[in-house]
Amino acid sequence: MSNYLSELAYYPVIMLIYSNVRGAKLKLWEIVTIAVTFFVIDFTWFYTIIGRILILMLLSYLRDKTLPFSLYVFYGSFTWVIESIIIRTISFFILPIFHLNYIDLSKSDGLFVIVEILVVIIYFLMVKLSKIDFQTFIMLSEVKKLRKILIFTNITMVFYYIGIEFLTGVEFQGGVPTLLYRQWLVILYFIFFVLMLFYMNRSYQNWLEKEVSLAREQELHSLSVYSKQIEGLYEELRAFRHDYANILASLKEGIDQDDMSMVRNIYNAVLEDSGKFIQHSRFNIGRLTNIDNDAIKSLLSAKFLEAESHHIEVELEVKDKIGAPDIPLLDYVRLVSILCDNAIEAAMEAEKPAMIIACFYQGDDYLLIIDNTTKEERVPVELIYQKNYSSKGFGQSIGLKTVNQMLKKYPNMSVQTSSKNYHFRQTIRIKKSFD
Repeated sequence: MSNYLSELAYYPVIMLIYSNVRGAKLKLWEIVTIAVTFFVIDFTWFYTIIGRILILMLLSYLRDKTLPFSLYVFYGSFTWVIESIIIRTISFFILPIFHLNYIDLSKSDGLFVIVEILVVIIYFLMVKLSKIDFQTFIMLSEVKKLRKILIFTNITMVFYYIGIEFLTGVEFQGGVPTLLYRQWLVILYFIFFVLMLFYMNRSYQNWLEKEVSLAREQELHSLSVYSKQIEGLYEELRAFRHDYANILASLKEGIDQDDMSMVRNIYNAVLEDSGKFIQHSRFNIGRLTNIDNDAIKSLLSAKFLEAESHHIEVELEVKDKIGAPDIPLLDYVRLVSILCDNAIEAAMEAEKPAMIIACFYQGDDYLLIIDNTTKEERVPVELIYQKNYSSKGFGQSIGLKTVNQMLKKYPNMSVQTSSKNYHFRQTIRIKKSFD
């Protein structure tokens, strides 16, 4: 019984590591579920050992059902593998320095507790020194090349864990010495494991740098198009001003001659249409000058022109000077791009294609509103962030999973969604951080 009580020390260690990896504290029911499940599994042997991984995978799925399967496997297996590597490294290679061994570890409650405390300390030191952010693995799983690396790492982790536990069981239950095999397995897999983690982290950073570079190129291209659009509007206004001067001269002649018939004809033929020219939505693009950030300005101008190319009436509301919100710019640009793309696609199917994009401050909060007309009178907003769903329906989602992940990543950001009277609206509110 004493020997079993010592093993209870690993429960909170596993929970701490698992909580850190998935990026969220455990709820009470999750703690109870883990404790009860581990308790049952520990009374069995090898055939149910995989249940330790499966229970953490299940809890990961219940917490967030939108993640890819490879991430559930990673959360479930990484926790056990890293604990296994650290504790076996200590028992195989460090304890002998103090004239102790892995047998002493299994017989001494106090020693086992001390070693488990060391496991926690070493783990968090490794995470801090390596600067690994497990939340980036969510983005990593969305990139095809990086997802393959993650899947390969998952497979090796599962095989390592089953293998090391099998060899341990063979020695302790079957009496066959396997220490040398376990030592080599721990050494080799530890080296491989660390290299793979660094490789995945580096690969993600390289991918991120490429994304930033592509975003910069797109920004420059969009700014160039925006500048040409503004120049074109200026030329139109200059021509209109010239024509308007001639129209006013004609009006003056009619007024001087007291010829109301001439005045009326000029108004009906020219001035009535000139009002429509001035109020045309393409002149809205000039309002983007109030956006101080070039990346956001270029993106919105590109989406404005894209919407107009699909014969969508676009209204821009940027009345006051506004900068960038208090989240990383690349993520915000991705967010706006996703929501605008969804709005354009949905508006194209509406009877009256139209969009409204508004940016403004409300106190210290940064607000972005994207409104579009829809084919249906009401879109079921309660389903909007489910897998494969968009404002166009199931199977046509464009990045809504990414939006959902951003909401979890940035607690200062929220999205309010509404739909009625053939209009679909999303309001993004980003609170200012006071770090």
